[in-house]
Amino acid sequence: MSKKSEKQFEVIIEKLDQLLEENKQLKTTIAQKDDELSLQKEQIEFLTQKLYGPKKETLKNNPNQGNLFDDNFFNKPEQTGGQSNNDEIIVTKVVRRKKRKGLKDQKLSFLPTVDHIHEIESCSCPTCEETMKEVSTQLIRQEVKFIPAKIENHRHFQKTYACANCEKSGTRTPFAKSEIPKLPLNNTAASASLIAETMYQKFEQKVPAYRQEAYWDLLGYPIPRHTITNWHIKTSQYYFEELVAEMRQELLNQKVLHADETTFKVLNDKERQKSYMWLFSTGKYSERAIHIFKLGPSRSGSVPRDFLENYTGYLHSDGFSGYNHLPGMTMIACLAHIRRKFYDARPKNYSSKSVAHKGVTLCNELFALDKTLNSLTVEDRYEQRMKIVKPKLEAFFEWCDSIHAHGKLGTAITYALNQKDRMMNVLSDGRLVLSNNLAERGIKSLVMGRKNWLFSKSFDGAHAVATILSLVETAKSNGLHPRKYLDYLLTYLPNRQNTPLAAYLPWNPKVQLECR
Repeated sequence: MSKKSEKQFEVIIEKLDQLLEENKQLKTTIAQKDDELSLQKEQIEFLTQKLYGPKKETLKNNPNQGNLFDDNFFNKPEQTGGQSNNDEIIVTKVVRRKKRKGLKDQKLSFLPTVDHIHEIESCSCPTCEETMKEVSTQLIRQEVKFIPAKIENHRHFQKTYACANCEKSGTRTPFAKSEIPKLPLNNTAASASLIAETMYQKFEQKVPAYRQEAYWDLLGYPIPRHTITNWHIKTSQYYFEELVAEMRQELLNQKVLHADETTFKVLNDKERQKSYMWLFSTGKYSERAIHIFKLGPSRSGSVPRDFLENYTGYLHSDGFSGYNHLPGMTMIACLAHIRRKFYDARPKNYSSKSVAHKGVTLCNELFALDKTLNSLTVEDRYEQRMKIVKPKLEAFFEWCDSIHAHGKLGTAITYALNQKDRMMNVLSDGRLVLSNNLAERGIKSLVMGRKNWLFSKSFDGAHAVATILSLVETAKSNGLHPRKYLDYLLTYLPNRQNTPLAAYLPWNPKVQLECR
């Protein structure tokens, strides 16, 4: 081979090597782009599901319900008459729902009853014109009547008494005055019932103060929004904060607690964009049902550490890092949050063989298995969990450890494995539960109200929100009507002398009797 041919051959070999290297680099780049495209597609499907899909994870797919995310659903041609001579006749079987007998009477039995007897003023016989006698009275129907609220002006007069005998004898005449119960606030005509109603509307019905203005105006007693807010702040400072502090001591005596947090805006807080409202609740099987809201400047672990000072029990949480360094507490993870990660990782058209769907199924099986133990005692529940729940829980984490994935499925697997130690702690005591849903549902009351209130102007207003919500949610958990309980507190606390605060807590027998 000539030298010229050898040089040409070397050039060809060199270019071939360059092309092979470029091809290798292009394949790597294409693989990276495919991964990025897959992740972006997954993210778009996830956000679309969040915007337009069902929010509840436990909803079952209805075969008769159209799927908004089915691309082929709206591509099918509309069937009209005349297209087919062999029209398919679909026979739909109508199943009538059986009525529950006695349900109406059961509802009406709890209401006050007013009887209306309809009579004929002059009942004469059309034949002989003699007066006809009553034969029977028959109940024809029952109706529920709504009586609108009304406002009354109650005037209190005080009588003064003097000794007539001392007055006659010329000595100094003693006087005595009748005692008048104190109002919750001075220099205002607002009674306990009126203030309690404004609190009930805002914190239970989620009606902000500016919308209450029109309501009270229609009833004939205009109340400005700033007056309503001031009532809430002052009564909280004078009476409720001390009572909530008493509730906190009782909460710290419980063995199992739940915690959660959410954002809350305070306009006068110039240092930060948002504050945080924290919730601390007693467990499902605790002796006392208590919910206490606490306003915190941030989401750092200093807030629960200060609130739960010297607490050494179990604390359920959602795995947030702010709970990582709380001394003396045993942390319990939330299986519902683990399931949610797998639920969000399911692809658009997933099948029963989907790895993410299997993760959801395994979590559901654990929940269903633990639900069968609800009626057992604490000791029996602990023993049964060690026998039947522990193997299932260990098998779930072994399955997670065997999966290698990226994207949302990889995030779900990593999250589950990071929560493994905390999740296994649920087997330590029969009073523990698999999820932190108790606190999640409790803080939802604040989240729903926040959509209407939007913010608190001052720190005093934000603290009043936390204080009153603590009383409202605790009252409901103990079977009390929140308005009746607030009315009871505002009636008796201003006139309290030597009665201990424990007598006004929601589980006190007298409070239970008057506020249900």
